[in-house]
Amino acid sequence: MSPWTLCDLRRTLSGALSVLALLAPATASAQRLRRASDAVHTGSSDRDRRRHEPSGDSPRAPSSSSGGGSSRWLRPRYFLPYPYAWGYQGYAAPQVDLQRSPRSVAVVASLDGGIALSSIARGGVALRVLGAGLEFELRYTAYAEPTREGTLWVGLGRYRGGVALADSAEARVRIFGGLLHWIDDAGSEFGGEAGIGLDVFPDDPWVLSFDLTGGVLGRSALVSLRGTVGYLVGPVELQLGWQHESVIPTVSGDAVDLSGPLAGVRLWR
Repeated sequence: MSPWTLCDLRRTLSGALSVLALLAPATASAQRLRRASDAVHTGSSDRDRRRHEPSGDSPRAPSSSSGGGSSRWLRPRYFLPYPYAWGYQGYAAPQVDLQRSPRSVAVVASLDGGIALSSIARGGVALRVLGAGLEFELRYTAYAEPTREGTLWVGLGRYRGGVALADSAEARVRIFGGLLHWIDDAGSEFGGEAGIGLDVFPDDPWVLSFDLTGGVLGRSALVSLRGTVGYLVGPVELQLGWQHESVIPTVSGDAVDLSGPLAGVRLWR
């Protein structure tokens, strides 16, 4: 992709999120994105209270990660070109069960957008590389909230490695851990997370996906839950779902909720 194309794509995505942010009606819980930023950087989402508290380092909770596992389902698997291809059930199967040439590695890319509780625009991109028992994922979410000073932008990156506990034609269950990266106008913060994910292929053309994660980010805790229902048209999946994101300060103040509905598209290759 050329530099011009990258710049043009960035301007297009920024413009789309700005439009969503401007269209999103203001609520009594305005400035939630700023409160989330404060929680990540300082451990407190209560800005007024922090003004009267002595400054100093706040204790950071240790990050945790999940270990691997094994299953009687976990044997060499091969992937179809996309779920339910060639009339098969699901997405993965032993090679001896396939009459055509399968692949040992698959790639899943997705793009989605939504509104976080009617006041914050959200957009996300993700890339997963699946193998027999292992997978890697890069996910990036951008938030935009209109304020009196202008639009506040926040980026949240996730870099994950996972192990499949169960990998059958009908479902893939995985545990994963990885790095978190928060970036906004106040700077960057890093952390770690661990979680469990599930992809279910109940019947052509439906796909159900769920992710539950928890971790530590800067001076806050982060709890996330994402669920989608997808309808496949060939290798393209049309998605509707809900993404819950809660930033929990470790010093003072209430948790900041960045949850809301989403719509997106996912490509299985």
